[in-house]
Amino acid sequence: MNRIRIAVLAVAALVSGALAVAAQEAAELDTSLANAEPRVISPSPLAAAELDFLIAAGQDKDKDVAKAVLPQLEDWLAQNPSDPAAHKALLLKAELNSRLGEDEYAMVDLLKYFRIYPEAPSFDRAKGLFDALSKKADKKLKPALEQLLVPPASPAIEFDLSSLLEGVAARAGEVYYEPLTSEFRAFFRRFPGYSRNDAVRLSLAALHTLNGRHLAARLEYEKMIKMYPGSPLLAAAKQSLGVVLADNLREYDDAIEVFMDVAASFPGTDEAWAAYGRLPALAEKQKKYDLAVELHEKIIALYPDRPEVYDSYVGAARLLREKLKKYTEAVAVLNRLADKYKDGRAIEALLLASDIYRKDLKDTAGEIKMYDRISSEYEKDPAAPKALYAAGEIYYKVKDADNARKYFDKVLMLYPEDPLSRKATSKVADIVAGKI
Repeated sequence: MNRIRIAVLAVAALVSGALAVAAQEAAELDTSLANAEPRVISPSPLAAAELDFLIAAGQDKDKDVAKAVLPQLEDWLAQNPSDPAAHKALLLKAELNSRLGEDEYAMVDLLKYFRIYPEAPSFDRAKGLFDALSKKADKKLKPALEQLLVPPASPAIEFDLSSLLEGVAARAGEVYYEPLTSEFRAFFRRFPGYSRNDAVRLSLAALHTLNGRHLAARLEYEKMIKMYPGSPLLAAAKQSLGVVLADNLREYDDAIEVFMDVAASFPGTDEAWAAYGRLPALAEKQKKYDLAVELHEKIIALYPDRPEVYDSYVGAARLLREKLKKYTEAVAVLNRLADKYKDGRAIEALLLASDIYRKDLKDTAGEIKMYDRISSEYEKDPAAPKALYAAGEIYYKVKDADNARKYFDKVLMLYPEDPLSRKATSKVADIVAGKI
C-alpha cells in the first residue's frame, strides 16, 4: 500500500469517529474493485451534442444564462458520469458557480474534479480557479484544502469519491455544508451498493450535526442503522444517535432507550462505556430514580477500576437518600465507597453516612459507628479527633457520663495538641464534677 492510499484511508477513518480501522477498509476496497464503475466509457453522440451546446452557452457572460445552464449541467453529469468529456462539464460547473458567487459550490466541484480527473487537459485551468478561490478562503482553511488535492488512490472511483467527501466533511464541513450534502446524495444515487456506504452515511450524519441540522442527523443515523444492521460501525452509529437525541433534540426517553441498547449490545466497547457515562444523568433528568441507581450500580460492577466509578458511588448514595428516601441503602453504598477508597474520599463518605444516621434515621448508635470507623482507620487524619469528640458529644447530651468520658479521654490522650483537646478537657471536668 503506497503512502497516498494510506493517507486517503486515514482521512476516511477520521470523519466517522469510530470507523473500522484502515486495514479493514482497505480489504473491503480490494474485494470491490472487480465491480467498480469505470472512470470512462464510450461517448454518446447525443450526450456529446448536448454538452457542446452547454459549453457554448456557458461562455455567455449574462448571469441569467449561467443560472439557466447550471442545472442542465448538473443533469448532464448525473446522466453521464463516466463520459470521457465529463471533466469538461464538471469544470464548467465550477466556473459557473464561481461566476455566480457560489464559491463554496465551485470549490467542491474543483476538489471533485482533481480527485477524478488528475490527468485532464484542462487541469491547469482548473488549478488556476482553485488558486483564485483559495485566496478568498479563510487562512486556516487553506492547508486543509491543499491536503484534499489528492490524486486517485485506486482504480475504484467509488472509493476516491467517498474518501473525498469524508475528508471535506471532516476538514471543512462547516464551510461547504450545502454543496457537500448535495454531493453526498448524488453519491448514494450513483453507488447504492458501495461496500463502504455505512461509513459514508456516518460521515454525512456527522456533517449534519456539525452544522446544527440535528433532525437531519438523527434521520441519517437511523437510516444507517436500519440499512446496515450487520455493520461493524453499528455501535458508533447508535452512540452518536443517542448523543444527538440527548444533547440536541432533548428527546431524553429516546436517548435512554438508545444508550441502553448500546450498553447491552456492545459490552466491553468504548461505546458501551460512553453510553453508561450518559445514562444515569438522563434517567435522573426523567425522574427515573430507581433506574439511575441501577445504572450506577452496573457501572460500579462492570468498571471497578475506572476513576469515574467514584462518582457512581456518590451518585447512587445521593439518589437513594434524597429522591428515594432509602436511607439504610444509601449508608450501605457509602460504606462500600469507604471500603474501596482508603483516603479523604472515604472519610467524606463516612461523615455523610453519619449525617444520614443523625438526620434521617435518628440512629445515634449508627452515627457513632461511623465516627468509630473514622477514628480507627484514619488515626493520623485531622478528622479522627473530630470524630472522637463528636461521639463524646452524643453521649454527653444524653448524660451517659462513662461513654462520654471514654471518647473525650481518647481526644486528650491521642491528640493533646489538637484544638479540640481544650474543649475535651472542659467536658471531662464537667463529668468529674457530676454536672451530667
